[in-house]
Amino acid sequence: MTLKIQTEQDDKRQLLLTIEVPEERVEKQMRETARKLAKDINIPGFRKGKVPYPVLLKRVGRDALRTEAVEDMLQAVFTEAIDEIDPEMYAPANFDDMAMEPLVLKFTIPLTPEVTLGSYRELRKEIEPVAIAAEAVDEALERIQTRHQTLEDVERPVEAGDMVTLSGKGELLPTEEAESKEAAEAEAEEGTQEDATAESDTASEDNVIFNTESVEFIMDAKQLFWGQTFVDNVVGLSAGDEKTFTISFPEDFEEEELAGREASFTINVLNVRSRHLPLLDDELAKLEGTFETLDELRDSIQKELQNNAEGEAKNTLIESMIDDLLTDATLVYPPAAVESEIDGMVQNFKNQVTRAGWTWDDFLKLQNTSEEKLRENFREGAETQLKRQLVLRQFIFDEKLRINDEDIEAAI
Repeated sequence: MTLKIQTEQDDKRQLLLTIEVPEERVEKQMRETARKLAKDINIPGFRKGKVPYPVLLKRVGRDALRTEAVEDMLQAVFTEAIDEIDPEMYAPANFDDMAMEPLVLKFTIPLTPEVTLGSYRELRKEIEPVAIAAEAVDEALERIQTRHQTLEDVERPVEAGDMVTLSGKGELLPTEEAESKEAAEAEAEEGTQEDATAESDTASEDNVIFNTESVEFIMDAKQLFWGQTFVDNVVGLSAGDEKTFTISFPEDFEEEELAGREASFTINVLNVRSRHLPLLDDELAKLEGTFETLDELRDSIQKELQNNAEGEAKNTLIESMIDDLLTDATLVYPPAAVESEIDGMVQNFKNQVTRAGWTWDDFLKLQNTSEEKLRENFREGAETQLKRQLVLRQFIFDEKLRINDEDIEAAI
């Protein structure tokens, strides 16, 4: 009762597997399934488990019994076929179709991707030396000072350097181009007033860049995202004061969406506290850890920043080399490989959502989306990630790179 197996590989690294099961094997399985069913079926005149096969067949129906028998033998048949052809499976097979008589099963098996790298040994990259500026060390020391600061409530107007608790809202002002576009759309719009109001509300929400009931800010332009103009407008206010003011963001502002735009802020001062920073001395070094002197702390910061910068430079170099490998590589992979990457991305995203205190269904409703839409949004990134993983994997294989037990022990 040998299986009749046919295979055909397509151009997407998928093996199309067709299995024809001999009728004698199906009949044998039907009798075994019938014996199992007989233990649970009451038929007058027969004890449970002692119902003759023809009687049970008539009672259950041949088609129903055959269907259940096929379900019982499906996994064993598939496993036997896989053991015989021994394909390079990359992901679980997909059950495509089935014909009952004769019993023919069809599967699609994702195969291990094929990757051919180009002349990568000819690639060269200059390793740029990394230097840590004294300003970076100073900034790290300032953060340490802030970590060990003390705060005191004060009943006076805000001064530069104070910790201030604010509430309020900030919105981007429409540009002339946006106003002209809205006017033109309003003239052409033939929808209802409700539609127009809903669209207006949505556009307004899109322009909100600051909206909080309580947030703490240090009145220092170097530490405050909104910049010096925001600080200048808050300094001089007291707890309980409200103020509306406008900020013009420079053309080279770090946040591209805000560059060259104006925003209107209305803020309320809830609390004012003065900050007392410890001196930059040996006592601060002792507060920070096992350091005895400020020089020891400074040296430690310098080394940590240097190591971090070198690690980042190394990662950047490796990423650029992977880009170069991709440029001259040929990859063939099954669609299931991309789906597997998307599965991982969606699961990671779900974990982030649940850690934030949301249920997955509530989050999807809030975002007015579905898991299917999210999968499509992840698709392009998943394919890029897969390609990068595959070329790096092939590079490791081609260069026969291995990690031994000593390497693992050293890392531990």
